[in-house]
Amino acid sequence: ADPSNEKVVPGGNVKYTINITSDSEDDTVKITTSGFSEEEKEDWGIEISSESVSISKDGKETVNVIVTSDTLAADGAKLEVTFVAIGSTGKDTFDAVVEVSEDAVEYDINIITPSSNKTIRHGENDTYHFKIKNKNTGIWSDDYQIEASSEHGWNLSYKKIVKNLYPNNESEIEVTIYVPKNTNVTSDKLTFTVTSENGDISETVNVTTTIIGPNLLENLYGFFESAAESLGLDGVFGSYAPHFLVAMLFIIAFFIIIIMIFLLTTKFVKITCLERIKEIFPNEVASFEMIIQNHTRKIRSYEITALVNSESHNWTTSLDLKKITLEPGKSKPVVLVVKPTDLVKPDEWAEINIAVNVEGKKKSEKMATMTMIKGAKAELSFGSVFHWPKTFKEGDRVTSSFKLENKGNASASNVSVVLYVNNEEKNKVEDITIPAGGYADIKIPWIAVKGKNEIEIVVR
Repeated sequence: ADPSNEKVVPGGNVKYTINITSDSEDDTVKITTSGFSEEEKEDWGIEISSESVSISKDGKETVNVIVTSDTLAADGAKLEVTFVAIGSTGKDTFDAVVEVSEDAVEYDINIITPSSNKTIRHGENDTYHFKIKNKNTGIWSDDYQIEASSEHGWNLSYKKIVKNLYPNNESEIEVTIYVPKNTNVTSDKLTFTVTSENGDISETVNVTTTIIGPNLLENLYGFFESAAESLGLDGVFGSYAPHFLVAMLFIIAFFIIIIMIFLLTTKFVKITCLERIKEIFPNEVASFEMIIQNHTRKIRSYEITALVNSESHNWTTSLDLKKITLEPGKSKPVVLVVKPTDLVKPDEWAEINIAVNVEGKKKSEKMATMTMIKGAKAELSFGSVFHWPKTFKEGDRVTSSFKLENKGNASASNVSVVLYVNNEEKNKVEDITIPAGGYADIKIPWIAVKGKNEIEIVVR
């Protein structure tokens, strides 16, 4: 079995595979060990897979022997052992040496990354907490070199070496990243690398930092800071230059706003109406008396218009005056008349806006009036109904004609007329509008059936 000399860590083992052959007659071979003291035997464990094997002539058998060191074995502890095979035809031996040595260590590093990535505002810093775990075999401590780098070369602070970390122990490393104030970067990758000094192996992990950029106010301040520097104010006011510039602009803006408010709130005309909402019957009109007053110190001319602000067009409006001239402080009454048409519907309303435009000025004043309908009702009734031809047979085309009148005081809209023959719908007319006091001549054709033809006309 090769190699004969092996190195293990405390508690580690070496497996030897021994091939035994016989070139004589069939034989039974016993496997034993020798060459070490009873004291050494207490510090080492020897396990033989088969202490006795049967071998035929020119045959071969394999025996596995496992040598295990004590978990408390000291560095340099040795076991010199001889494996002995004894049969009736002869004897053979094999010498091996097992040594407890740091050279047998298997090196491994485990890095535990932070549970979540960081979100950091520009100009601020935060700290990542990494954990290094020594996963080496054996009992010896290890030293580790730490290296961290930012994707964009930002400043980092961290401990660069870990000394005497024993197997299955952990060490926490804090890495603080400093985000520059003036950066347009939205994310940065931080690379964290751990290298074993004894084992010459490395492990690397990455974390991503999300950067919160400057908000609107910060961008605005940066703009004023740059503007103040361009104007040379920093040479006079130092770090207060942006504040001085903001204050000056604020004062200028304040006076501009005062002037604009004065211009916007200045009224060239005043409109007064004591009753702006009226409710009328469909056959009535609504009159609104408005007082137009010159609210300035100059003679002014005014144009007056009525604007219907309603989805319905079933109204008419009129003004007794459409243009007037007033001296300062003087006033004049203007009457608005609102009248519903025959097509007005129940519960309909009209919003009329009165606009008074000052001649020579873009500014105007408006006032709204509301007119509503009350007591409006559509009443439908049939006039004379006749059928042509008067006599007919099965399969003939017959036309039923009649007059549908609206005797109410409001328009009837979306009227449907359905004709039934013997309770079966034959034809219909839809979407009819009949104004108040009006009528519609309805003609509905249908096909005669055999036998009795009972006609029913339904109006909805």
